[in-house]
Amino acid sequence: MSAALHQIAVIFIGIAAGFLCRRLGVLTEQGTGTLSNLVVKLILPLYLFSAILNTSVDVAAGGVLTALLYSALLFLFSGLVAWLFVILTRPKAGDRGVYLFELMCGNVTYIGIPVCTAVLGPSAAFYASLLNIPYNLICFSLGVYLLAGRLPWRKIFNPAFLAALAAAILYMLRVPVPPLLLDGCAFIGQATSPCAMLIIGSVLGGVPLGKLFNEWRALPYVALRLGAIAALVMLLLRFTQADPVLSGVLVLMAAMPAATNSTMLCTIYGGNRELSAKLIFLSTALSAVTIPLWAACF
Repeated sequence: MSAALHQIAVIFIGIAAGFLCRRLGVLTEQGTGTLSNLVVKLILPLYLFSAILNTSVDVAAGGVLTALLYSALLFLFSGLVAWLFVILTRPKAGDRGVYLFELMCGNVTYIGIPVCTAVLGPSAAFYASLLNIPYNLICFSLGVYLLAGRLPWRKIFNPAFLAALAAAILYMLRVPVPPLLLDGCAFIGQATSPCAMLIIGSVLGGVPLGKLFNEWRALPYVALRLGAIAALVMLLLRFTQADPVLSGVLVLMAAMPAATNSTMLCTIYGGNRELSAKLIFLSTALSAVTIPLWAACF
């Protein structure tokens, strides 16, 4: 599947650029934190707002609510798998939250949306964008708690979640939004992926090369993140009446590599961002093999 491989290759170019910028001193520790803050609070929210409303797909309000329900169930199921993984592998206290987060939340935005669109068509882009609503709720509430060990409840209503929720409501109510506003949001939101990759590369650039591959739990993690969870989701969906496109989106999203948001959240709220960056690097690299295999199923 050339579309997926192309997207992954582009992502690695972004990570490599961030790595070089950190090693050359162009992107400093302070700059990495500032860039993370900018993405989480401005660029990503505008991206989600435009992605949901900039669509020609016509889905009834009931279909939107059904997609949100199935998406929430996907993350809850992934969370159960993550909990069992932590019990069996027993990572140290400071690493448990990272593994829980990265197994519960995959890269459903930067890789997930383009891959679902390429494999399943334009309607998949809409469902994939909707899936980001429960994703962002979990990411900025439970996710912050898992990564940093605290739960600031006011962060639940963060810009990214509010933007996605507002867009979904406007879509269901058929409220017209000026094209100029959507184009402006999309224009700024296009910076989401490159900025996220620069941040990951910068974090990796601050890690000694010998420590990038010293975590044995990363191997069973990758097996679950890229394969087992998606296989279980596909099996469970056979017993439902879910829309075929929605089912395909859920399976593909369950097979995405580690969520890149975790490194930004660790930078802002605290947490083991080095482990986060390692899991992102390894799972994204191996997804170049697994994503085309999953795509072939559809």
